[in-house]
Amino acid sequence: MKKFEGTRYNSKWDISTWLIIAIVAAGCAIPCFLDDGIWPTIISLAMLVFVIAAFLGTYYRIDGNKLIVYQFFISQAYPIDKIREIKPTKSVLSAPAASISYRIAITFTDKKILKSSAPLIISPVRQPQFIQELISTNPNIKTDNLK
Repeated sequence: MKKFEGTRYNSKWDISTWLIIAIVAAGCAIPCFLDDGIWPTIISLAMLVFVIAAFLGTYYRIDGNKLIVYQFFISQAYPIDKIREIKPTKSVLSAPAASISYRIAITFTDKKILKSSAPLIISPVRQPQFIQELISTNPNIKTDNLK
């Protein structure tokens, strides 16, 4: 795997992220109070660690002309010069975003980049700085409806 450099932006956590972690933690705590042995407890704790690692492993990096999206420690690079538009979204589509309420949708000029017509939905912290850095690389990006 190629090591990328550049500015790192973690995925924003909101109440939905904490709610998911709390539900999983509550579900994982149940085997701790049952008298079924140690294995259900170990498996439950492993599931909790997996969920937290998945959230912590979601972040974004801007490296030159590439937007690199990391999801569970797997990276995917997208060309910034092919970004057509960035707009806020409340979509609940599956996306490399830990937040439900703080998402942006990135559409590309070429549908072959994502292999679909759906946008890339992400939730970077320091969103204005993130968008400004993308625009400094590609000034043709439309940003209507953004704060």
